[in-house]
Amino acid sequence: MKTKLITAALAASFASGALAQTGSAPHAHWDYAGEHGPDHWAALNPAYAPCAEGKAQSPIDFTKVGDGIGNSWKLNYGITSLQIAHQEQVSGLLDNGHTIQVTVEKGSTLTTGRDTYQLKQFHFHTPSEHTFDGKHLPMEVHFVHQSAVVGVLFAEGPANENLSKLIANFPAAKGQSAVLPAEKLDLNLQLPAKKAAYTYMGSLTTPPCTENVEWFVFREPVRASREQLSAFAARLKPNNRPVRPLHGRSIGTTAFDGGTKEDAK
Repeated sequence: MKTKLITAALAASFASGALAQTGSAPHAHWDYAGEHGPDHWAALNPAYAPCAEGKAQSPIDFTKVGDGIGNSWKLNYGITSLQIAHQEQVSGLLDNGHTIQVTVEKGSTLTTGRDTYQLKQFHFHTPSEHTFDGKHLPMEVHFVHQSAVVGVLFAEGPANENLSKLIANFPAAKGQSAVLPAEKLDLNLQLPAKKAAYTYMGSLTTPPCTENVEWFVFREPVRASREQLSAFAARLKPNNRPVRPLHGRSIGTTAFDGGTKEDAK
């Protein structure tokens, strides 16, 4: 399916491994290890109950073949400017203690069979949260929309231009933000060449683990250098939620943005 790319202005700010959490569950400290880790999230706050009780949780493990052709979709991403501003305007890089996040202006969208969603932000996990045949890749980026997330995994290879710009502007410490100069990020550099993805219904991968989230996870990784992947891993530490059971959910395969039915097989 052919995807029309449009220009969108983006910025930087970082959120934890999932969708923009509109709703506002009461805050409770959570982490990726120890007594505040994933096995204990549901006990930290009643609002986090889906983390243990939900039957459509994310992330999951993908085998090489999905169950069938999934929903159609279209990404309207483009080149983005990084400038300082506040709140719903363009922001700078933020290390919120859980991840590094880039907050975006209105304009970039994901269109699926269910709706058209505004891109809110993108952020990173090391190692990947989703797995392929039980194996993690070094890193995963989540493009977070209202009620939908696009996941892209990273493998070692040539340096990635976008990551170089982000690493150069990492905040000085956790909880701090960094103002970015008038840089440009081409989101296509964070999308793989082969336009095929797994699709399934899941959840946020962080508390409150809200369900009914439409996921699209590219089957082919993008590349980043060993030094770049190491820089993110050193800054983020392990910040991946373990994979969750399928509980009978189906996994579809789909192609977009110039992809073909052969790509989706």
